[in-house]
Amino acid sequence: MKIEKRRRWSRGVIAILLLIVAACATEDDDLTLSGTWSVEENSQLYGVQHYDAHISQIDSSSLEIDNFYNIGFGTPVTASLSGDEINIPQQEVEGYIFAGSGEVSEDKKMIIFNFTANDKAVIDHVIAQYRR
Repeated sequence: MKIEKRRRWSRGVIAILLLIVAACATEDDDLTLSGTWSVEENSQLYGVQHYDAHISQIDSSSLEIDNFYNIGFGTPVTASLSGDEINIPQQEVEGYIFAGSGEVSEDKKMIIFNFTANDKAVIDHVIAQYRR
């Protein structure tokens, strides 16, 4: 009788521990956009360019994109994330006013951005494909 109670208790503890581990893993899986991305950018002004950018996913709803529009590392553009949609609110970085949006692929290996870069003289319309 005592052995059976211990077994049930042990199974219950193991089940709870597995649920906790699964919950922690899911939380970490949500932060999958961080890393270095290869960018192919098609700009109305500059044509096709290739460069690297780095995304830092701050939490489940906010990102920083370093070297966005190939403006250099150390000057990140901020963005918000909701599901697979990215919003780049209007902001000025390094003399450019950026605004736009992006969509993350289901496997989290590609992002397509559609945005404008305004240097206060000309507005550049850009589509950029981020891959890793």
